Amino acid sequence: MPLSNRKTRGLLKLLGGEFTLNDFISKTQLSPSTAKRYLHELIRRGYVVESGGKYIVAEKGLLLLEGESVSSRSVGEEYSYVFTNENGVPIPLRVDSLEKLYIVLKYKLLPENILKYHLEKGYLQSWISSVLGGTLLAKKINETRSPSELLALLEEYLGVE
Repeated sequence: MPLSNRKTRGLLKLLGGEFTLNDFISKTQLSPSTAKRYLHELIRRGYVVESGGKYIVAEKGLLLLEGESVSSRSVGEEYSYVFTNENGVPIPLRVDSLEKLYIVLKYKLLPENILKYHLEKGYLQSWISSVLGGTLLAKKINETRSPSELLALLEEYLGVE
């Protein structure tokens, strides 16, 4: 049975940055066989990488950890993200959290050209980083090429299963 996002976050939180198999066993208090199985699963899914006999929480793992603290953060109306068209005219849609941004993307509540405009200009990434504190997510969003890639990234970040 694969690890849930919740269990994965819990394990990554315990581990810190760099660890050995013995560290993994002692910190998680799992049996050696279960610890090895979980560690292989974390490596297979890209949350942990092996380097010189040690293990390191990878960027994907760090993103998942950041998502735990940022995903439930909601800001007041004065800090909400306001979408505008290419001429700067606000459209009647604002988001105050990543969960609401996810809903906007999932249900296509925003015209694709407006979303692309905000991504190309870096406006959305700037808000996510400076207002919500999702610096790793903002950097990762810069690598996305389409709204569907952004949606997939948010699903993983938010732990949507």
